[in-house]
Amino acid sequence: MYFMNSNVEKYDRIIEILCRVKGLEKEELFKILKDKDCKYLMFLLLKKYNCVDLDKLNKDFSIESKKVINYNFKKAEERFFVNKQFRDMYFNLEEIIEKSE
Repeated sequence: MYFMNSNVEKYDRIIEILCRVKGLEKEELFKILKDKDCKYLMFLLLKKYNCVDLDKLNKDFSIESKKVINYNFKKAEERFFVNKQFRDMYFNLEEIIEKSE
């Protein structure tokens, strides 16, 4: 059970940091999905920290299927390898997350 709570805490921390960086309130989570870079950063970070939770994604973003999640992982990885600015944002967010632990 501790492992599960740890993943939920990581998930919440990632979402909180993304909101802070984008200047969003917790109630404005859906705006993360409107910004492709932010959305793809979220998916990459969730995957890296192994805290992909379909129930939480469904509750917070109305994402109901693994297919949608996998598609977003694929697109996020493509953007990571092609776009240097996106990579820099990813590493910056990763550093913020590491410092917050």
